Amino acid sequence: MSLPKLYYTTTSCGAASYIVAHLTGNPFDSEQVLFPTHTTATTGEDFYAINSKGNVPTLVLPSGETLNEGPSVTQYLADLAPASGLLAPVGSPERYLTIGDFNWVGTELHQSIMPLFLKPEGAVLEYFENRVHNKMQFLNNDILKAGGKYIRGDKLTIADVYLYIALSWFPLIGRSIEKYPAAVKYFEGIRAIPSIQEAHAKMN
Repeated sequence: MSLPKLYYTTTSCGAASYIVAHLTGNPFDSEQVLFPTHTTATTGEDFYAINSKGNVPTLVLPSGETLNEGPSVTQYLADLAPASGLLAPVGSPERYLTIGDFNWVGTELHQSIMPLFLKPEGAVLEYFENRVHNKMQFLNNDILKAGGKYIRGDKLTIADVYLYIALSWFPLIGRSIEKYPAAVKYFEGIRAIPSIQEAHAKMN
């Protein structure tokens, strides 16, 4: 029987899906995508032939069906491993709190950071710098105000993995998170988890 195959890049939100897949403990195949050429790293296959959107994460199921977009891929992977605790059961408030946290990262923080990769200038740069600062202040002073290791409670969730990857983008855009101490503590804590380090080693 074939395994689900995850297409990802090492620094995009696809990396969060890869880490989640690793944390579930379930077997999976994977292939890195090279965005400059939109080809797969090992075979040189045209990635648009696999996913016409050309984005990651993309998960091809054994049935041949394709899942795309971070929320659907990560939730699907987590639901295949309920014992992992990465996502609470359907119907529980904890599940929807985690999904809310995940979507905040995606719609507020992720979308604020991404324009800075394009190196805007002038008023556009100022706008997005202020936007990122406002989101990071909210993260630092509200979401992470309890000072715990994770966003909620004592379990690592899909939202933690996504937030960790989003925070890892700051050096790539020439910025630092040092002025947000709760975010620094949180990021360093997640990065130090052995299973997170194992996922990075396999992904690279």
